[in-house]
Amino acid sequence: MLEVKRFVCGPLENNVYLLIDDDSRQCAVVDPGIASDEVLSWIRDNDLEPRLILLTHAHFDHVFDLAKFKRQLDAPIAMHPADLPLLRRMAETAAGWGVPGAEAAPEPDVLLAHGQVLELGAHRIEVRHTPGHSPGQVAYIVDGHAFVGDTLFHRGIGRYDLPGSDFEQLAQSILEQLYTLTPETRVWPGHGPETSIDEERRLNPFIGDGARFQPNL
Repeated sequence: MLEVKRFVCGPLENNVYLLIDDDSRQCAVVDPGIASDEVLSWIRDNDLEPRLILLTHAHFDHVFDLAKFKRQLDAPIAMHPADLPLLRRMAETAAGWGVPGAEAAPEPDVLLAHGQVLELGAHRIEVRHTPGHSPGQVAYIVDGHAFVGDTLFHRGIGRYDLPGSDFEQLAQSILEQLYTLTPETRVWPGHGPETSIDEERRLNPFIGDGARFQPNL
């Protein structure tokens, strides 16, 4: 069985996720953002075996503690290569947004491609490339869960006014890569509460049946 633990961390209230294979006690961390020490403590206190550090994208608030996690967990970092420029200037970008003190991010060990499958214990994690919020944004799909970063939120969507973002790409990613998942799929976003594919397809005010807001392009 796959267990999901959600930690809300840092001043931007980032969601950092811990995926745990109950049988093997292997775990994967999704998006070690600002002030994520609680996650490291939880891994140690529960005697888990870190196997992966999964990045949905490389905006600074999602990778701020990446160097610390790599050093302490010694697990491979997986990320889409289209976000390498963001990762490499992460510390500078964070300081520019008023969040100084980030260590330079280490390079990823695994460069992901759309459709790639990663393993965590008995679980298979499908990678879907979902650009629009950032060029290398991905979603991780596993056992009825979707870890979507800042692509889709509870009644919201990711920003498309940042360098490298694009509304048309974002809409296409949501419609083709997320809304095609089974309706009961649980959606775990980069910020805010969880939701489901069914709820967002019906009720999301930006993209889906409930759309009523038009983007300012």
